[in-house]
Amino acid sequence: MSNIGPLVSIGLPVYNGEKYVGDAIECVLAQTLIDWELIVSDNASSDNTVAICRSYAEKDGRIRVVRNERNLGVTPNYNRVFELARGRYFKWIAHDDLFDRTFIQACVDELERDGDAVLAFPTLVHVDADGHLLRGQQLQLTLASQSPAERVKRLIDLEIASTDIFWSQFGVLRRSAVRDTQVMGPYSGSDQVFLLELALRGTFKEVGGSTFRRREHPGASTLRGEWTAKERALFAFADDRRRLVFPYSRLLQEHLLAIWRAPVGVVGKIRCSASVCRRFAHHWKDFVIEISNNAANVTLGRAFERSL
Repeated sequence: MSNIGPLVSIGLPVYNGEKYVGDAIECVLAQTLIDWELIVSDNASSDNTVAICRSYAEKDGRIRVVRNERNLGVTPNYNRVFELARGRYFKWIAHDDLFDRTFIQACVDELERDGDAVLAFPTLVHVDADGHLLRGQQLQLTLASQSPAERVKRLIDLEIASTDIFWSQFGVLRRSAVRDTQVMGPYSGSDQVFLLELALRGTFKEVGGSTFRRREHPGASTLRGEWTAKERALFAFADDRRRLVFPYSRLLQEHLLAIWRAPVGVVGKIRCSASVCRRFAHHWKDFVIEISNNAANVTLGRAFERSL
């Protein structure tokens, strides 16, 4: 591999993904664009994930496999594959998702055509564990305005209306724009803040002619609704030592901090902040629940301490 680096770096963070990870790698190998590197970062899997990935690396020098000594949590692993990337463009892939062979080429072509675009992604479809269609994308996801405040307003509108926009992060990204963000923070939901940071810096383009197939299956972390806030916090960042977790409060705070860090004028920052507050106003019940749950935990903790 040349010292200049590939055109596209692809990051595959994975933990115990033996059932599907081979399919994800096969999708990369099938791409019509061949100037890529694939960086696999295994989060101390206890199954055959590493062996499967290394078997592919032995056959194709564009594939690198690194392994964490322990499970760091999701966000440090996502950050690690980005830190190891060398390409002009970057793409994350989940171990259980699928995508067409023209995916990367179509997205790169769009980013090459439009220097203002920081993210390009194809049409999204949801499929089941066997790859069969469940449903299509609900809304068109492009953020085309040259105004950061208008792009953020459009992003917030899409987030309120549908979760499909959250999967756009698995498109192809301009790596220089990603470097200008905090990437993934050590808390649950940091990918939402990441999308906001990107929208503050450039346009999002949906491209036709290819599809991204998001697989829904019983083991998918995004479908585990029974998790507590603390469990989700530890899933995101294994070294989270907080006794009390306020996920919605943290997300609101991080959204507002991202806006005030961004290279946007004061009026634009105020408009963006108003859009974010409008989104979180829809979750007022969740704020009440997390405050009451944490208050109950404190009360129980104090009662336990008095009983000792």
